[in-house]
Amino acid sequence: MSKNSLTIGITGHRNLPPKSLPSIQQELKSFYEKIKQQHPTAEISVLSSLAAGADTLCAKAALEMGFRLIVPLPMEVQEYRKDFSAEAATEFDCLLTKADQVFVVAPEEPKPEPCERGFYYRQAGIYVAKHCDILLAIWDGVGKETPDGAGTYETIKLAWEYGVNVKQIKT
Repeated sequence: MSKNSLTIGITGHRNLPPKSLPSIQQELKSFYEKIKQQHPTAEISVLSSLAAGADTLCAKAALEMGFRLIVPLPMEVQEYRKDFSAEAATEFDCLLTKADQVFVVAPEEPKPEPCERGFYYRQAGIYVAKHCDILLAIWDGVGKETPDGAGTYETIKLAWEYGVNVKQIKT
């Protein structure tokens, strides 16, 4: 990353507790404002796969702040949309139109046989963790691993392995 750019990766839960949303949104806004103050001349980008929940919430707030939105997808748009409710798919489509860049990540790990969807989600998590300066995790703080290695905690662990600073907003 050049000194005049800063990339914030996003990871987090899909199902955010409705009662926590106002505090999450306030913390998120404060975090983005602080980043903007600390890096007044930097081009700030947010890496978000736009999954429902934390990804979408962070992407919308980033656009409101004037940050660039970069969307590394786990799979082709039409296939990925199958994992969204009708309402979430509409929001996803809208955010895609506002993104500076949209692409499907190339797998970094060998493809297992049989290959489940989680493999592709994990590859997107690897990409985000590897290509950000700061990983923003909207997370309950529970270090629970998932069978496919594609959860929020696994993305956080990858970021730590890559030496990336992780900022948590608790759900």
